[in-house]
Amino acid sequence: MARILVIDDSAEMLDLLKIILQERGKHEVLLSADGQTGLALALSERPDLAIVDVMMPDMTGYDVIRRLRGNPTTAHIRIIVLTARGQPIDRRVAAEAGADTFLTKPVETNVLLEKINELLGKTPSKGGALIVGVMGLAGGVGKTTVAVNLALLLQQVGQTLLMDLSPNSGHDALFLGLKPVRHWGFLLENPGLTIESLMQRHDSGLKLLASPPLPLRREGLDAASLDALYQLLGRNSRFIVADMPPTLDAAAQLTLERAHRLVMVSSDEPPSIQTAIRTLQLLENVRERMLIVLNTLRPGAHPPLEALQRALPAPICTRLPYDETQALLLRRGSPSVLSQPESPLVAELRRVVKTLLS
Repeated sequence: MARILVIDDSAEMLDLLKIILQERGKHEVLLSADGQTGLALALSERPDLAIVDVMMPDMTGYDVIRRLRGNPTTAHIRIIVLTARGQPIDRRVAAEAGADTFLTKPVETNVLLEKINELLGKTPSKGGALIVGVMGLAGGVGKTTVAVNLALLLQQVGQTLLMDLSPNSGHDALFLGLKPVRHWGFLLENPGLTIESLMQRHDSGLKLLASPPLPLRREGLDAASLDALYQLLGRNSRFIVADMPPTLDAAAQLTLERAHRLVMVSSDEPPSIQTAIRTLQLLENVRERMLIVLNTLRPGAHPPLEALQRALPAPICTRLPYDETQALLLRRGSPSVLSQPESPLVAELRRVVKTLLS
């Protein structure tokens, strides 16, 4: 049994669909006679599927669909347009708005129920984007430096979105020279906001979903909201780079599940290597998607890679060379990929990108 929301300004159609869906389909049914009420029900009741009429007085069905798709809380909902309008342009506009299926009135009961079962039987898509999670549970290892620069390199390949998932004042915006005037923290207070209104665009074309500039007094994004975000954002991006939280909270665990590739950033200092080993032991089920990037934080001699690889239960992709300019570049908001594209550091980061795309 699924929870189905019906939005139609015809009382007769609402009654008919309620009978069909409850008695024949054995589904739980939510009814709304207008778009605004329907959107409120979608936010509060989290239906699995919505059946939406097109011609309604306060808001067209297309506008309802756009609002549903634009909100991470409701973006996953399967949507059927059911309308008396059946011209090719109507089907095209419905598809562009985000509808999964278009049916015309009157519709046969069996056809409607079969289409509902077909849609509910589909596993929600993770979206078309390649999701790369960048993690590092040891502090001060350069995780954000790596995440931001990888995102900028991927942007040179295709549209990329950088997500800063830190609940404690993340720094991705700072690294890019942006002010986090918009961030995902607003979603916690106002779930009705569209995700597009919260994103910022860097001059490179990279899109950023920043974290709140101040530490939260509550939990960050829950798994359900973040999952919906990945699905929604994946439709308009070729790559998503998630700068993961420094702890294995709900957002980190969901990202571990959803990411196609994972990058663990560690220094080659003993405490950081120890944290990496223990983390990888804990995350045994994702090791096949994990590669390690060692970030050199100080000049001088360092342990040989062969010895480190024997200790680490996941492949080392590269060791980034020491770069004394990183602190200055941070203050300027000018990452190495943009300010020093020919540097040894960027050359090694390009190797990481090549591995991610292979």
